[in-house]
Amino acid sequence: MKRVIIDTDPGIDDTAAIFFALTSDRLRVELLTTVFGNARIEDTTRNALRILETAGRADIPVYRGAGKPLLRDPFFGTHIHGEDGLGDILTNSPKTAPGDRHAVAQIISHVMAAPGEITLVALGPLTNVALALSLEPALAGALDALVVMGGAVRTRGNVTPVATANLFNDPEAAAIVYRSGAPIVQVGMDVCRPTLITHRHLDVIRRGGNPMSELLMTVTPFIMAAYERNEGVTEGAHYNDVPAVAYLIDPTLFVTEKLPVRIETTGELTSGQTVADWRGRWGMEPNAVVCLEVDAARLADMFAEAVAGGRVAR
Repeated sequence: MKRVIIDTDPGIDDTAAIFFALTSDRLRVELLTTVFGNARIEDTTRNALRILETAGRADIPVYRGAGKPLLRDPFFGTHIHGEDGLGDILTNSPKTAPGDRHAVAQIISHVMAAPGEITLVALGPLTNVALALSLEPALAGALDALVVMGGAVRTRGNVTPVATANLFNDPEAAAIVYRSGAPIVQVGMDVCRPTLITHRHLDVIRRGGNPMSELLMTVTPFIMAAYERNEGVTEGAHYNDVPAVAYLIDPTLFVTEKLPVRIETTGELTSGQTVADWRGRWGMEPNAVVCLEVDAARLADMFAEAVAGGRVAR
């Protein structure tokens, strides 16, 4: 089993991805760290606790992290996820509380205690990750992998014409992470946009009738309405964080290429863009394994069956 930390900003699609990770017998989720992004840090932290309690895994600790970008004002994804990050329809408060340590300190101590064994999956802005790598540069070499949900190299962005939300939300942090030497796997819109959880898949999840499927089906109409309104999507749901977890479970779902990638931080129209050097003009060694294609149908089947099954791995 892969030992995993999930750095997350839940988020409806984060909810789906965390449930997917918890049901996999190939992953051992050891802790969640939270960051601003889809909602404010107070809400994303509360949502992380809710998600774990729903899955019956309140034993997994949650640590609160950064509430704003390194240099900029925060941009929250409330138009996609609601003011509270989960569609503004949940009223229950979690019974558990986050840990006392800061997320950044916990990431460092957890990874450095087991060099080469921990995979960090970043489903939100990269602020926590950049801070951790800055405080402990050796962290880059101690990670087994750093899976980044974000970026777009052959397709358009989802928050600007060229940038994706997680990297646009803190491009300076993303630049630090991509320059760090960490073993980055970029799972961006090149594979997230083709991955559609169709109405057939949603029916499978709905029929599961377990706490995870029920929560997901309660909050999903909000994100589906947002995608229909903003992008005209009516054929199903996009949970953009799910492919990042799918890569951990089964990397054969993806076609990848090792590329030199830099993050644009100064462009007036391009801030947060992942710029890939396809022809080696920079003279820079590849710093990211970039996912370019995906077996979307097989991925969607795997995800729907896992959440509908409701069996949480231990």
